[in-house]
Amino acid sequence: MVNISKNRFFVPAIFLFPTMLMLTGCPGPGDRMRFDETAQVSVVGESVCFSIAEPQDYQPKDMGINPREIPSKNKNFNFSPGLKVTDGKLCIPPSFYRFPDKGQFIVEYLLTSEKHQGEPRNFVVTLEVNHGHVYNVTPTEREIFLPYCRYESDTPLAACQR
Repeated sequence: MVNISKNRFFVPAIFLFPTMLMLTGCPGPGDRMRFDETAQVSVVGESVCFSIAEPQDYQPKDMGINPREIPSKNKNFNFSPGLKVTDGKLCIPPSFYRFPDKGQFIVEYLLTSEKHQGEPRNFVVTLEVNHGHVYNVTPTEREIFLPYCRYESDTPLAACQR
């Protein structure tokens, strides 16, 4: 009788581990969460520019510029934007996208690197345009994926990014 009660707990325990692996998968480098970054916005000439910290050889791979209130399923993205990061700035000329005179926008772009192939950088910038002036707007929790410290302790955005 003693063997039966031991097997009653031992056998399910043996099957629990392989079952959990099948359901969740093995942990690996693809499981690491990468937080979004944001950038300061400015106007240089007629272009709207975003400051890129530590630009190295990162260049845009895709870009979406959409009104802030648009649902995610209706957002438009350009997967070959043809823009370049130069002198630590990614500038959007009017020939690529002409911002209206007034409104709030969400600009999302992915930067990739030849040197750091497994480390793409995802940026989310919310901005407001008002009569030719461009301002940063704080993104909401639904618009940007940041470390928990940003929302828990009201830490400045830059402090949570590193």
